[in-house]
Amino acid sequence: MLELGLIFSGVIISTISMAIGIGGGILWTPLLILAYGLSPQEAIATSLFIQITGLGSGTFAYFKAKLIHVRLSVILSVIALPGVIVGSYLTVNLPEHTIQMILGIMAMLLAILFVVSNEETETLKNVSLNAAAIRKVAPIPGFFGFLMGFLSVGISEWLIPALRHKLKLDMPHAIGTSMGMMFILAIISSALHFNLSGNFHGNIFILASIGTIIGAQIGARISQRINDQLLKQSFIYLMTLIGIHLIFQAI
Repeated sequence: MLELGLIFSGVIISTISMAIGIGGGILWTPLLILAYGLSPQEAIATSLFIQITGLGSGTFAYFKAKLIHVRLSVILSVIALPGVIVGSYLTVNLPEHTIQMILGIMAMLLAILFVVSNEETETLKNVSLNAAAIRKVAPIPGFFGFLMGFLSVGISEWLIPALRHKLKLDMPHAIGTSMGMMFILAIISSALHFNLSGNFHGNIFILASIGTIIGAQIGARISQRINDQLLKQSFIYLMTLIGIHLIFQAI
């Protein structure tokens, strides 16, 4: 049952993540804490390793479809890297209940973000990738890189709206470019967490990765074909429930 549950969870979480452009860590970390009894530090480290496979699979699918601005992904990764390093060091030194409380708050904030955002999904024209435009979005990976290293929370949730409105990317390119950046950062942050604490469950990683690879391919395809409003509404309710439960447990 454990095996099937992890594989199925991998398919669902990865499909949702790739379809609406969010980081899977905000779903994996609570699941590993609440359903599998891992400590927050163990859940964060294991979640980051799982994300490598999902983001790698999804990045490959988006790259093959020519939906990633590779140079932009690399630039955003470099901007986010200092925050990832600081967040990774901080995680291993904080009490478990503090990390769980912060994770619950972040889940609810993310739900609120999706409530108030009013993203249009039509194709935008006149794509602008000059240095001045990139500087406008630089603070987002600069700050949220810290949260990725700290809580394994994705950056793409916050970055995609900026890529849409400030750089004029259409939704598939915004998601693909963000996924490319997240893939690079997941590799780095996973290595940091493993070296700092060794909190990593290889059996969970292997099983979850099977489903994650499958789900990433599905999500990358349906993101170009379906209206994502239903997925977003479901995500809002799910994040709200997870946030409340994590906060209640941490009190």
